[in-house]
Amino acid sequence: MKKTIILYIAFFSSVIISQTNVTLLSNLNAYPSIGYNDIWGYVDSQGREYALLGTQHGTAIVNVTNPSNPVQVAFIPGPNSVWRDIKVHSHYAYIVTEGTGTGRGLQIVDLSNLPNSATLVNTLETWFTRAHNIFIDSGFAYVIGTNNGGGMHILDLSNPTNPVRTAYYLGSGYIHDVYVWNDTVVAAAEDSYDLIDVTNKSNPVLISVSSSLPGIYAHSGWMTEDKRYFVGTEEFDVRDITVWDLQDRTTWDLVVPTWQMNNPTPLVDDPVHNLFIKGNYAHISYYKHGYVVLDISDPTNPFLAGEYDTYSSNNGTYNGAWGCYPYLPSGITLISDINTGLYVLQFTPPSNITPQINHNNQSVVYNSSPVTISANISDDGQIVGANLHYRTIKDEISSDWFVVTDANGPSGSLYEFIIPAQSNRTEVQYYFAAVDNNNNVSTLPEGGSGINPLGENPPPNYFSYNVRVPGPLVINGFSPAGDTTIVNNGEVPFSINVADTSNLNITYQWFRNGNLVFNNTGNSYIYRSLTIYPAPRTDSVRVSYSNGFFSGEITWWIFVEPLTNIDENILTYDYRLNQNYPNPFNPSTTIEFSIKEDGFVKIEAYNSLGQLVTSLVNDYLSTGNYKTEFDGSNLPSGNYFVKLSANGYYKTIKMSLMK
Repeated sequence: MKKTIILYIAFFSSVIISQTNVTLLSNLNAYPSIGYNDIWGYVDSQGREYALLGTQHGTAIVNVTNPSNPVQVAFIPGPNSVWRDIKVHSHYAYIVTEGTGTGRGLQIVDLSNLPNSATLVNTLETWFTRAHNIFIDSGFAYVIGTNNGGGMHILDLSNPTNPVRTAYYLGSGYIHDVYVWNDTVVAAAEDSYDLIDVTNKSNPVLISVSSSLPGIYAHSGWMTEDKRYFVGTEEFDVRDITVWDLQDRTTWDLVVPTWQMNNPTPLVDDPVHNLFIKGNYAHISYYKHGYVVLDISDPTNPFLAGEYDTYSSNNGTYNGAWGCYPYLPSGITLISDINTGLYVLQFTPPSNITPQINHNNQSVVYNSSPVTISANISDDGQIVGANLHYRTIKDEISSDWFVVTDANGPSGSLYEFIIPAQSNRTEVQYYFAAVDNNNNVSTLPEGGSGINPLGENPPPNYFSYNVRVPGPLVINGFSPAGDTTIVNNGEVPFSINVADTSNLNITYQWFRNGNLVFNNTGNSYIYRSLTIYPAPRTDSVRVSYSNGFFSGEITWWIFVEPLTNIDENILTYDYRLNQNYPNPFNPSTTIEFSIKEDGFVKIEAYNSLGQLVTSLVNDYLSTGNYKTEFDGSNLPSGNYFVKLSANGYYKTIKMSLMK
């Protein structure tokens, strides 16, 4: 395979086909004020089809045999929770949740009497009381993200109502989700995807670990049906979807570094959630995009084949489609939308599509050398022509359009186009064009046309990059000019004026006594001497600055003297609850607070549902400055709130636990 010269950049664009190829059959929103989570499917002995729909207060069982008229036939109450996951083995449903109320642990539900009723036959708390996900394969359940370590429990379902645990695997740390086939597990282990051999169900063995990609959260994924490629979903809106070649199980080969939907509203968070593969299609619950289908007949070049938006708004980050189930024999797809419940959809694969063009767009090139632009171009027939059009803009003067082709010919679906070297501060605009054996013409971005030459009529929008040749940083001043002396409880403002000769962004990091200051990323910082530490003493403030190519730093020393010869306990304090640091955190964080007058002080932590998680302080305290630690080791990822109550003073801060 030919190698691309440029690096893949995190921003990605893909062409979309004009039709959605998805039909809405029905929508059932039985609990609009409650909220929904995951979904699974079930077929009874008579061939009747059901949706097992998670809600925040239990599991709804919905008969979808008539997909235009879904009917809820049973409901299994459970602990109140945002998270609930459901899988099926034989005629039993297995339900896990991160809730902490009655019915926690593993719920086992007998489905054999449907559509008349469903019965909760057992609730197990033997090995865990909370879990994030469950997967069932070949008579074994794999329960992950549990509250006592976050690893993977393997349960033998030979006796389906009384499972037996064969192993508890902790070799990959916290596991968020898994995909299992035969005797192999792919574990989504937050920072990496891990391959685990479970041939011996009593002794799981780690096979290999993927590389850790900056900024992603290894969330979940699915194997292609030939079990060669793993398609992962990242959820944090950095890369969204990645594709890994596992032909060699000891090596993770990243063949698609990123795939993302076009976002019609720039700067709006638009993450992906769960993905399931059936045949040549990946069916996805894509949060605010709703239901998305990718054609993965060539897994190294996925392209959009259909979509149905279940969430019309752009509000929030994690709203819209949560779960997806495409495996019912009738061919319908079940979607659970967090806000509006169950959707029954019909995906119809497209035919005679126009060429599909996928491209990793980059915004800046940091040299004046020729640039290789790569694109994956595929079709349901044959690509018979492809090119790239480019023009340059410098000093507000635009050139004509130039056309380049892949001089060496494509490698599979990968095309490489070389744009000649450009001088510093030049903007290069470009677009792609391709034609198939049915004379269908596509451009990327969309909207172009023409065949002589191919793509002669440009689209309304273009890709572009700017040539920026990095230059050294210039310090135009800093304050204070040197080391300084202050009294305890005093403060000193620090600032630095750095210019970049190449107009690159400059980043700053401030350090106090060698510790990174998390709440300041600009070119200034206010140092405050804390009276909880004795004086005299010597503190330090250091700033480092960089444009990604050139960097430097400056250090100041602060000599802190006592306020007076009188005991510093006479200082006047105020009520204060500072933002925790670090934030986000994993698994612990520090909270500093001050008390103005002696009195009874309460500091309590709550989860996003308003439930008390822990009491951090519950005592009579004297006037002064204090700090306490919040430990989230046994808590799920999410937002938490800390409230200070003291002598009629109240304040609340928001914290983010990110595992």
